[in-house]
Amino acid sequence: MNVLVLFISEQRYIELQVSSHFSFLRELFVAAHDLGIAALGLLAGIVRAHEAAKATGVRLIVGCRLHLEDFPSILVYPTDRLSYSRLCRLLTLGKSRAGKGKCALTFKDVEEWQQGLVGLFVSDKPSDLLAEELGKFRNAFGDRAYCALTRRFRPRDAHYLQAISDLASRARVPTVVTGDVLYHSPARRALQDVVTCIRLKTSIDKAGFLKERHADRF
Repeated sequence: MNVLVLFISEQRYIELQVSSHFSFLRELFVAAHDLGIAALGLLAGIVRAHEAAKATGVRLIVGCRLHLEDFPSILVYPTDRLSYSRLCRLLTLGKSRAGKGKCALTFKDVEEWQQGLVGLFVSDKPSDLLAEELGKFRNAFGDRAYCALTRRFRPRDAHYLQAISDLASRARVPTVVTGDVLYHSPARRALQDVVTCIRLKTSIDKAGFLKERHADRF
């Protein structure tokens, strides 16, 4: 089933871009339930997310963020077991090239394994290459191609989002709104910074701009 079909048929907001530390997952699903959000698209911590989904009744949509070597980042969501298997094969390919804890993939790799995957193109700002990239993305994913519009609470946000939306429309790539969520409440921003420092092996005092600029990713 196309994961975006649920969004259209339910007429309720679904957060498709959630990547969270494991300890936040239960809180995220409880908050989603309380807010009437029908489903969460998780990009990490799938096993614990599955348990939280069963406990709260909020549907889990399994996804993955792909950081590509020659193309902007994309989010992909398998629509059935076969496409989930293809995604696993794609990730295995990338990890076999890069070694433990890393993944090296190109857009050509994605093109070869994209069958059955819904793709979300992710862009923070419009660029001279964006129209070409969106066209390439559309050619690869067809009617399973979408473009994410995510507010970053930075100067000229509205201008950037409108420009991305216009270019996506010309490339015949529908847009969807995502929050790029990390935690369920602004109060968790400080803990998120601690988790970031642990992951990057640095201290709070030295982290600087590696920490979240705002507490809006909830």
